Amino acid sequence: MTEMTLTASPRGVKGKNAMRKLRQEGLVPGVLYGLSGADQYSLPLQLDAHEASRMVTALHGGERLIKLKIENGKQAEEKSVLLKEVQTTAVGNALVHIDFHEVDVSQMVQVAVEVRPDGKAEGETMGGILQQVTREITIECLPTLIPEFILVDVSQMEIGHSVHLSAVTLPDGIKAITSMEETLFVVAAPRVEVLEAEDEEGELAEGEEAAEGGEGAEKPEGETESSEKS
Repeated sequence: MTEMTLTASPRGVKGKNAMRKLRQEGLVPGVLYGLSGADQYSLPLQLDAHEASRMVTALHGGERLIKLKIENGKQAEEKSVLLKEVQTTAVGNALVHIDFHEVDVSQMVQVAVEVRPDGKAEGETMGGILQQVTREITIECLPTLIPEFILVDVSQMEIGHSVHLSAVTLPDGIKAITSMEETLFVVAAPRVEVLEAEDEEGELAEGEEAAEGGEGAEKPEGETESSEKS
C-alpha cells in the first residue's frame, strides 16, 4: 500500500468570515484530532484546497493511512492520520471542511474499504447482469496495512449465482468486521426476458379485448336483424 501525503499548516483564524476568506484564497480549513498520551488535542489547520480535494477524490469514500506534514515556519512535523470527516457543498461537491484523526500505527483500527469486482462473470457472457450489492466492507488491521480496495473474483459466477464475503480471501493481517454472510455481487437474469414476457401478456390482453368488443359491437345505422320483415 502506498501511503498518501498531504501538507498542512496551523490555522490561527476562526469564524465564518475568516473561513470564507480562506476558501477565496484557495485554502480549505480543517482540524486534526490528535493523541498525546492519555489526553487528546485538536489543532486547527489550513490546507491547499486543490491538493486536499484530489486526495478526497482518490479515496472514493474509503480510508487509507495519510502522512500529514504540518509546516510551521521552518519546522515541520509529520503525523500518521486517517480522514475523520469531510464536508462539501450541496452543489458542485466543493470541499468546505476536512477533519483528521491521528492514529498509532502500532494499534489496530477499524476502517471502511471499497470492494471491486475482478474479471468478467461467466454469466455476463450468457446475457446476465453483474450487480454489486455491497460497495464497501469494514475491516480491522494495522493502519499501515489498510488496502486501497478489496478485489473479489467474479469470473466463475453464472446467472443466478452470488458471492458472499465468506468466499473472499482477505490479505494477511486483515480481519473482516462486516458479517461474513454479506452478499457482495450477484448475476441477475437478463431483463429483456422479463420485458418480452410482459409484451406477450399485453398483446394477449389486447387480443382478448378486441374479441370481446367484436361480439358486442354496435351495428351500423340502417342494418337490421335478418329475422325482421320488411
